[in-house]
Amino acid sequence: MLNRLVGMWSGNRDNAAAQVAREGLARTDAPVAAATPAKKPSVMRREAILGRDQKVAGYTFMLRRAPGDEADAVLPDVRRLYDETLLANLQRMDIARLLGQRQAFVPIALATLHHALLEDWPAAGTVWLLKLDADTQLEASLLERMAELKARGFGFAVEADAAMRADRQALLEQADYVLLDAGSEDIPAFTAQMSAIARLAAGKRFVATGVQTLEAFHMCHKLQCSLFMGPFVTRREKLDGPAMGPSRAKVLDLMNRVRTGAELPDLAKHFQHDPTLSVRLLRYVNSPGMGLMNKVGGIEQALMVMGMDKLYRWLTVVLFTGGDKQELDQALLENAMVRGRVAEQLAGRALFAKARDEIFVAGLFSLLDVVMRMPMDKVLAQIPLPEEITAAILRREGPYAPYLALAIACEQDDAESLEAQAKAIGRDVSDINAVHMDALLWAQEMSEAAS
Repeated sequence: MLNRLVGMWSGNRDNAAAQVAREGLARTDAPVAAATPAKKPSVMRREAILGRDQKVAGYTFMLRRAPGDEADAVLPDVRRLYDETLLANLQRMDIARLLGQRQAFVPIALATLHHALLEDWPAAGTVWLLKLDADTQLEASLLERMAELKARGFGFAVEADAAMRADRQALLEQADYVLLDAGSEDIPAFTAQMSAIARLAAGKRFVATGVQTLEAFHMCHKLQCSLFMGPFVTRREKLDGPAMGPSRAKVLDLMNRVRTGAELPDLAKHFQHDPTLSVRLLRYVNSPGMGLMNKVGGIEQALMVMGMDKLYRWLTVVLFTGGDKQELDQALLENAMVRGRVAEQLAGRALFAKARDEIFVAGLFSLLDVVMRMPMDKVLAQIPLPEEITAAILRREGPYAPYLALAIACEQDDAESLEAQAKAIGRDVSDINAVHMDALLWAQEMSEAAS
């Protein structure tokens, strides 16, 4: 059983098992040895963490589990191997690049606080989410280690159910964040737990987890939770809303004109009829990222500088924040841009530039139904797209489908077929992790520029 789990997380069962046999399993109360660099990485998944402003404030990163392995993971030696692989993967992904702008909640066991990798870990933005089980012992050395890491700037989070025991009050007092499960949407039970925690240790910031719906988000928001996690961000609910508003309709019209080869003067005329969109276009073209030596002042000149391909991409981004402001638009935009960027980058040199552009659009458009509160087939019916994009989004078929599937898999916990999909497009697991982190950074920058 242990070797099977090692193989799942490290990607190489025989080598990992042999390594464990050579080194021996560490005692759970002893400092943990450094991760073995030779271990092959496994694909990481992420879950977005939203702030009270409904924007992405950070992420939590996890390894994928096979069905039925959750119970095995509480065994101390299995948990140690899991943590080593998780930390090694995040280190390979160069997580430090993300931590300047986002928080990272990293789940680890208490014993892993002694791991050698933590000595060089970037403190700013890192929150160690401590995983406790019924048998976890709270020793003085662990509390001292927490105090030492807090002094270096690390944050700590604990799950309410695990931390509210009388013998763990010292741990609760050290924590910065307390996670409460909002999945049941039981308001009395939720508020009672918040009150109990406040009596034990005042001043904690609450993180609502398992938030399923917008209604649950609003409930937790009113209860003054600081952060929010759960599938509510991309959940497909109430997709029977009214027709799209005029701002998004204008953006769609421009996208259709670009796709069908409209001339620059015609496009410029339509931009000029929408002052808000014109201002956004000029602001984007004159942004530092475009690298222009001289500022552009005219719409037609701006369109010429951008070119049709970049203009189409920019319009797809604007479609998410097209003026008809809705809840979670910014978070959805960032998530969709990560999908598009991951899919595009995984295509690499295997496909021509035009195909990579279309794969990016497929990733971005894969959440348009959530943005527009309309069924996806009705959304895509209003946008003339190549069949390859439509097939990938609607039916998960065609040449673009594997790239989109892998991009979406970075958000999910389903390990089945993921390695097979990666192999099918000729990419290694480590490639997916590196592309994933690059996409998070790129999407963060681009979504902020588009807002």
